[in-house]
Amino acid sequence: MDLLERARCLLACPLFENLAPAVLIRLAERARADELERGERRSTTDAVWVVARGSLAIAGSAVRAGHAVGVIRIVRPGTAAVELVADEPSALVGLAIDDVRDILEEDPAALAAIADRLAALLLDDAP
Repeated sequence: MDLLERARCLLACPLFENLAPAVLIRLAERARADELERGERRSTTDAVWVVARGSLAIAGSAVRAGHAVGVIRIVRPGTAAVELVADEPSALVGLAIDDVRDILEEDPAALAAIADRLAALLLDDAP
């Protein structure tokens, strides 16, 4: 997955869709793509994962393309990590928690955009 594909994956995630293109590119530059076979696992210990393709299970719930997992650990590092298990061949984009935190600290507008979007999603007020 190249830089533009990683950026498109992040843009397809509702949490990141209102970020400025330059911020998306900065995140995509630091992101890594990961292909999983059925049964492979990843953890949110050090990363936020965005599902690009496929389906993963988290504590019995399925997450699909566009979902971000582990975001809470950016602002609340003490939150328990969760394990993702691929239900089928899947592709993820991983962002190191420290990288996301650095970018948001450098760019107050990006932090505000994420906070606004997160609030809308939590309140089911998302378009």
